[in-house]
Amino acid sequence: MKFAVIIPDRNDRPKFLKNLRRMIAAQTLQPDEVLVIDFPATDGKKDITKRYKEGYNKLRNKGLHAIFLMENDDWYCTTYFEQMMAAWKLSDCPDIFGTSNTIYYHIEINAWFTFYHSTRSMAMSTLIRPDLNIEWPVDEDPYTDISLWSQLQSKVVYIFPELICLGIKHGTGLCGGENHSTAMERFIHDDSNFMLLKNHMDEDSLSFYKYQWNADV
Repeated sequence: MKFAVIIPDRNDRPKFLKNLRRMIAAQTLQPDEVLVIDFPATDGKKDITKRYKEGYNKLRNKGLHAIFLMENDDWYCTTYFEQMMAAWKLSDCPDIFGTSNTIYYHIEINAWFTFYHSTRSMAMSTLIRPDLNIEWPVDEDPYTDISLWSQLQSKVVYIFPELICLGIKHGTGLCGGENHSTAMERFIHDDSNFMLLKNHMDEDSLSFYKYQWNADV
């Protein structure tokens, strides 16, 4: 099956984007196209919906079977595409598909929490079918995922037996929602010894999220 990836980017997190490209290149199942939507920002407003919409429309009529939404700061295991595609096919390839819980990890304070959302997935771990008639919210809406999951048919959320991605928080850049960075009381699990990261990440990812993401290089 052919699939593509949309990455919304504002040119303000180059290290994160480079790291995401590295993670994509290491995937056991490779996408047919990786589309980075990085047009210059026109103001200080969040515009992640506008970027996802532009990317989705650019991927129309290309014979794709699926499109992944990915965000440049988050972590994905090397089998992420392979596991998501397999689970999607087992679920009869619904219009929209994703994970029903997300672990959010704040790399500035090394703490995490699990967000349970049984009726939808976050954008960072959502797969959608191409060529659908989508009513997109306004360009400045930072919660594109809520709109997509509320309107598309055959919605399926899935619990994976292992950790396949992490929502990384850090307060850098202007892309998407901000609740998980501002509501710091949510990060109830301490990871000052980096055990969560060590138990799941490859060495390159561990090194990046521990040291390199904010290095002055």
